[in-house]
Amino acid sequence: MDALTPIGFFGALTDVSARLADLREGSVGVGVISLYTQSDAALYRLPLEHLRRFERTMEREIRARLRPQDALFAIDGKEWLIVLPNLSSAAVLTLAMLRFEQAFNEAPQEIDGIVLPMRVVCGAALSPDHGKDAYHLLQSARIAGLVAGRADIGSQIYNPSMEESSPSVASLERDLRAAFSGGPELELHLQPKVHVPSGECRSAEALLRWRNSAGQWVPPPVVVSLIDRLGMRHRFNRWLFQHAAQILHRLRMEGLEVDVSINLSATDLYDTEVPDLISQALSTWNVSAERLCIEITETSMIDDSAGESVSAVLGRLRQLGLSLSIDDFGTGFSGMSRLKRLAVQEVKIDRSFVIDLLNSARDREIAASIIDLSHRLGVEVTAEGVEDERTAGLLADMGCDHIQGFLYSKALAPAAFVDWVRARAGIGVVAENIGDG
Repeated sequence: MDALTPIGFFGALTDVSARLADLREGSVGVGVISLYTQSDAALYRLPLEHLRRFERTMEREIRARLRPQDALFAIDGKEWLIVLPNLSSAAVLTLAMLRFEQAFNEAPQEIDGIVLPMRVVCGAALSPDHGKDAYHLLQSARIAGLVAGRADIGSQIYNPSMEESSPSVASLERDLRAAFSGGPELELHLQPKVHVPSGECRSAEALLRWRNSAGQWVPPPVVVSLIDRLGMRHRFNRWLFQHAAQILHRLRMEGLEVDVSINLSATDLYDTEVPDLISQALSTWNVSAERLCIEITETSMIDDSAGESVSAVLGRLRQLGLSLSIDDFGTGFSGMSRLKRLAVQEVKIDRSFVIDLLNSARDREIAASIIDLSHRLGVEVTAEGVEDERTAGLLADMGCDHIQGFLYSKALAPAAFVDWVRARAGIGVVAENIGDG
């Protein structure tokens, strides 16, 4: 999404924090709108090569209804956050949401001949009434959107009673607390990363999975959002490190020499206890630190002017022998200057540059440049979100080191992952039926 601010929730968090800091007593507030597309079969049937065109169409329609001072952030392909400063009243939020409803709900969108009957839902929140800090203001807007969607209402402004009356939010919070106290447990599933020259699976990314008490899979961003909302991030990280080390121990017992990577937000690097918690987990399960990779997400949140604590944490992680990776490389502020400063061993080309690689000369140039410059710095490159053999072949020709995506496998439970690796042993990247499994 070339023109859209590509730093998602944390970008909006930073922007709202800055706007709130600028407010003076007696001044007007900052409003936030969470706009997302309702689940619809037509949207899921949209071919992958058209997804970026769909997102650009959404962007154009949203931007056409914004003021010059408003800011737009893409969270994923279905949610956008809009920050509106200097609001005189909540009525401005209501009017903005009505405009979005009219733009999308009254007529279908057409993407390359594919007609999509669109339905959007908006939730809004206004400072300081609905959140005195940026994080809670954004979450309030999301809760309002959740309530609006479940009630089949186009838009809602946050009200504290929504959290009391929304059984879905309350139930998820109860289930999540129980998950850390012996209830339905959080899980880590493994998505293979295939080494291009050999065709072997030498590493995998551990991805969060969780079923609530009703047996339904809860989307990982929702789980992480609830964890942060409940103030359980430190506790979750402790769980994450222990379970990642446990998986590494299990893989070794199965005779598999496979590295595992876990995701940490750049904001986690401000926690000086992180290296100690990781070290304890590795020691508990008697696994080598060289087997664990930390994928750093949202690197735009690293404050260059006050990053001494982050540098110290990174230094201690390197001393442990861990590998470091920049996730979603090429978006936001994850540029070469940050690559140099963080001294990582791997970068991951963001899937937004991969899904349209065959059709976009610009994306091919970006991918080739990332691979070339990374190799000059002695850094390996992984492309994520690879869905087809032609894209995998093109990346191989570019010299990409590792490929990850549904072409090979979705994220698998550890036992299924072990079976997958064993079944794949000896199969090369150029073999027929490369996507089977």
